Amino acid sequence: MFNRFDLTKPTRWHLVLSDKELNSLERAIGISFFAGLTALCAQFSLPVNWTPVPYTFQTFAVMATGVYLRRNDAFLSGGLYLLVGALGAPVFAGGGDALFSENMLVATGGYLIAFPFASALVAEGLDRSRKAGVADFKAQIMCWSLAMIPVYVFGTLWLDYAITSPGYDLSWAFENGTLPFLLWDFGKIVLLALVTTKVWSYEPFNEQPPEEVSEQKPASEIV
Repeated sequence: MFNRFDLTKPTRWHLVLSDKELNSLERAIGISFFAGLTALCAQFSLPVNWTPVPYTFQTFAVMATGVYLRRNDAFLSGGLYLLVGALGAPVFAGGGDALFSENMLVATGGYLIAFPFASALVAEGLDRSRKAGVADFKAQIMCWSLAMIPVYVFGTLWLDYAITSPGYDLSWAFENGTLPFLLWDFGKIVLLALVTTKVWSYEPFNEQPPEEVSEQKPASEIV
């Protein structure tokens, strides 16, 4: 199926990577690639002194995973990323190699465990567009809007639970772990959504080009 992957036509790459005819090996390649992309983007991080949550391009990769893969594969890719990190690979922000500390999730663990759900939600909108053969604008916008909610909710709640020092309550967790990143993440969503709804092609590979259809003779003319 990857023989359809044309480097000169990036607007159709998502059709190849999400094709229902992909075999197990091809799906595994896509799942592994985007798990690796998430790990790579996590290394582009900017720690700040007012919050334990750094600015990264991690969420960009999480959303891109949902953009290119089918829903279930997008979820599996996020799960693979977490599994590799839990096993000690330095795949988290700034080379972090721990998902657990002292038998509990690290303070930013809530954001991390929500990544597979975010990818799957983005993928749901794209899957509907591919099924329709055109950009389903409403479905995509709805899924883009919902995708980051589990990240913010799980992340904020766990950050509040993990940091037990006086003065560090749920309000602090929201103001320092979520609020500063809303505009940052919104910019990524707008950029990707514009590409997927305004630039990409959703015409299935098995559709005949117009010129081929026009050259076909009516059945009545066939002797």
